[in-house]
Formats: sequence, C-alpha cells, structure tokens
Amino acid sequence: MRVYTKTRFTACLQILFAVFTVFLLSSCGTSYPWGTAVNTGVVTNNPDSIPNIAWQTQGQRQELVQQNNIFSSHEEMTQPSVTPALTPAPEAAAPVMPSHKVAVSLLLPLSGKKADLGQSMLKAAQMALFDIGSANFELIPRDTKSTSEGAAAAAIESVRTHADLILGPIFAEDLKAVKLAVSGSGIPIISFTTDWTLAGDNTYIMGFLPFIQVARVAKYAQAKGYTRFAVFAPQSEYCDVVIRTLQSSGVLVVHVNRYASKQPDLSTLVQDFASTSKSAFSPNQLDFDVLMLPLGSEGLRTLLTSLDASGISQPNVRFIGTGLWDDVGLTTNPSLFGGWFAAPDPLLRTDFERRFQENFGVFPMRLSSLAYDATALAAVLARAAQSATSPYTHEALINPRGFAGIDGIFRFRPDGLSERGLAVLEIQSGKTVVMDPAPTAFIPPGS
Repeated sequence: MRVYTKTRFTACLQILFAVFTVFLLSSCGTSYPWGTAVNTGVVTNNPDSIPNIAWQTQGQRQELVQQNNIFSSHEEMTQPSVTPALTPAPEAAAPVMPSHKVAVSLLLPLSGKKADLGQSMLKAAQMALFDIGSANFELIPRDTKSTSEGAAAAAIESVRTHADLILGPIFAEDLKAVKLAVSGSGIPIISFTTDWTLAGDNTYIMGFLPFIQVARVAKYAQAKGYTRFAVFAPQSEYCDVVIRTLQSSGVLVVHVNRYASKQPDLSTLVQDFASTSKSAFSPNQLDFDVLMLPLGSEGLRTLLTSLDASGISQPNVRFIGTGLWDDVGLTTNPSLFGGWFAAPDPLLRTDFERRFQENFGVFPMRLSSLAYDATALAAVLARAAQSATSPYTHEALINPRGFAGIDGIFRFRPDGLSERGLAVLEIQSGKTVVMDPAPTAFIPPGS
C-alpha cells in the first residue's frame, strides 16, 4: 500500500516530475427539495464571516505554511529541456509537531474503466498534499477498481487500519457500498458524488449539486429583466429537482415540458412545444423569455438542433442551464452563445490547471479540483490533531464560515449536503465569460 506523507511525497516528486479572486454577488435564498433553506452567499468584509481556511491562491497557501511552522514552502523551477518540476524548499527547522498521526483514505478508481478519472484525481490530491500537507498527515490511496465491490473492499480496509477520514468515492453506487462497509465505525466520509440522497449519517457530499446552480442563474436572469420561464427537460430525478428548485426560487414558470430520456426523435415534441407557447398578444412571439435546459453533452446538442428548427433560439429567448454546461466542448456550439449557467469561477482554477499541466504533462479532468480541495481541507484540519482525537469532527466539518478552495467557497451543512458560492457564466465563442462574479463569503447563520 502506497502511503503519502509530505516528506515522502517530496522525494517522489523529485523522481517523477519537477490552487483567485472573487467579487460581488447579491444574496439570494432557495430551498432543497425537502424544504431546508439555503443561502448562496454575499460579499462581506466581516472577519467573522469570511472563510478563515483558504488555499486557492499561492499567497494563501504560503500563509498556511507560515502560520503553523510545520509545513515547507516551495517554488516552481522550470528547466528548458525537461518537464517542469516542483522543487520544495528545505523543511522548517525543528518544527513543533502535533502528537497525533492522522491517516486519510482516498478511494478512487485507479484501475478499470474509470481509471483515467481516478488517476487524474489522485494526481490533484498529491498536489494538495505537496502544497499544504504536513508530517503528521498520511494520505493513503485505495483502488476501488471501478466497481462497487472494489469500493466496499477499500472501505473495509480503511476501517481495519483505523482511518480517521475517507475521501471519496466518486460514484453513487460505490458510495452506497462504502457507507454500508463503514457503518458503525464512526469514520466520516467526504464523497465526490452528486447524489444528494446519500448525505447524512456521517457522510458529506462534496460534488456539484444542482440546487444552488438553478437558483443562482434564475435569480440573475430575473434581475436582468427576464420574467417568464419555461423548462424543456428529460424525465429524470435530476431534472425533477431542477424544476422544483426553479419553481420555488421566486420566478414565474409558465411552461414545463418533459420527454422520455431515451426519446429517439425530439422534433415533433419540440414543434408542439413551440406551437403551444405562442404569445396570445403576438403570434410571432413566445410567451416566455427564458428557457431552462438542464442537460448537457450530446443530449443538449440534439435538443438545440430541434429547438432551432422550430424557431426557438437566442437572442429571442435566453437559454439557461445547470452545471452540466460546465463543459468546454459546449463552448463551440453557436446555438448556446449567450446562454447563462452558474458554476465555480473558472479563473479560480487557472493556477491549479497550469501547475497540473506543468507537473504531469496533461490537462486535469474536471473533477480533479474536487480531489485537490478535499485533500487540502483534510490536511489543514489535521493541524488540530494535538491528541488521539480525530480532527474530523462534525463541528469542524460544518464550519459555517466555510472554506475557500480551487472551486471557490464551499461549506457542508449539518445534513451533509454542500453549499457553494457560484459565478454566473455566459457561453461565448470558444470560451465562458463571468457575467456575475462568485461570492467571497456565506451569509452568517441567522441572517
């Protein structure tokens, strides 16, 4: 079993290879499907609100190092004829170390059909360990082998070796198996899944959830003068939640049209939708000015073709979407130019992506930043391990001020779900542009 500590990882890096600013967001509230209120955050200079644990910029990473005198800083060294390397500075002299050794299991698909994603996320976790890790922190990767059985076996081994925390797995079926395997052990889990139904029982969901994405972009469109919303979406649990969130966010939803998720031809359905949406005041106009399209990839491209053929297109109607639009492949589709969606500010990832490419020679897969942030959070909280007590208590993990990482501010709610501060992005030719920046702090509890 390969165990990573900062000291050992430094040596590995020497052999193998050489995390932004955010601005203004008006506050808004919405609710998750079961009715629990959630706030998306506001800009504030109140030191009791701004996250006090942050690592998204080089300066903040260095501040963590300096404050605790138990980490080593590093500088990047570029060699013209070889792959750039990360070169650490010497360790701080005679640091005062916490007495408790913290062990964290990282459950990823390092082999099997999802190995590419797992390996990319492992590399990101290694970067976080190098940036922020300490000698009292061990990161232990465990291969889920791209199966739920493999995930269960990795979780059982984590229990056997008395892990303080489990990071991962990625997929919902794997998390179900992991939760069963660790039941009764008291080990908290921070999972990368987006399945919100698995939160709770000492499990925290770190994946990008649709609730705040939908409310954020809907409120932004409303603030820009758009008043009547429609939805055209496949039949799925994800879209059920998107629609309920949109309906409860305070905007007027005039049409909700659904279709079977495996519908082979959408042209007739879209034509009927266009016909029934004609304005009573102007037959050449539609009775909505915003269309929510909560799907991505090829499904979105196919739907856009049918919408365009039926006369539903931008700029006559503003298209909005969810985090499923956070896909560089969609930025080249002219039908989406001008469309809005809410997601983490991509500028915050710029430094991380650049350093990842320099270190490993490839571009990180999109979910890799989750592994970086989870590992960084675990490493920072490990500083509090002054005794045999785990630093990963429920109270520590649900810090209401939250944390600031590669994907912006985030925090865990008491029910295990996550909240994030998101920007509103517009798709333009080959890129996304920030239209409304992400928040820098969460609304304090009770505000």
